[in-house]
Amino acid sequence: MTIKKLAVVGIIVGAAATAVLPASATGWKVWKGLDETSPRAVLTDTDDRAGAVLVCDKSGKLSAILSLKAGNISDQLDMHATYKRGETATISTGQADPVETTVRYSPANNVIEIGAHTPAARIYNSVIRGEAVTVAVDHAEDVTTTLPEPDDTFKAFAKTCMTARAAASE
Repeated sequence: MTIKKLAVVGIIVGAAATAVLPASATGWKVWKGLDETSPRAVLTDTDDRAGAVLVCDKSGKLSAILSLKAGNISDQLDMHATYKRGETATISTGQADPVETTVRYSPANNVIEIGAHTPAARIYNSVIRGEAVTVAVDHAEDVTTTLPEPDDTFKAFAKTCMTARAAASE
């Protein structure tokens, strides 16, 4: 095969591979089973960094799950992990002072569950600002990650949360 033919084949194969990838392969996706237009929970769809799940309750309060290692957070959450323990975590984003909070740490799947609104909101805001998130948890390695930028799925989630907060304050 000539170099010209190899280049054409390479371009076609590359284009085909790109077309097969889901549009959200490096962004956000709606939690399985939720309404795509007004999701109450979204999660990262990345394999190359630590991921996150953001949840908005009926009153607009946020909670989060954050991975402490690179990989697909869906796969990490699917692991059978019944043992969880309370730990203290320090969450830092951008130039803001770090916030300390109590989290539920699952050593088997390397995730923390953040039930308090303020630290979860820090993670949410880091997405909007494009800032890295650093988490230090007792008995686990520190992790720094930059979550995917807001896409249409994340924006639908943000709108859902904003609407819930507005309705709860009335």
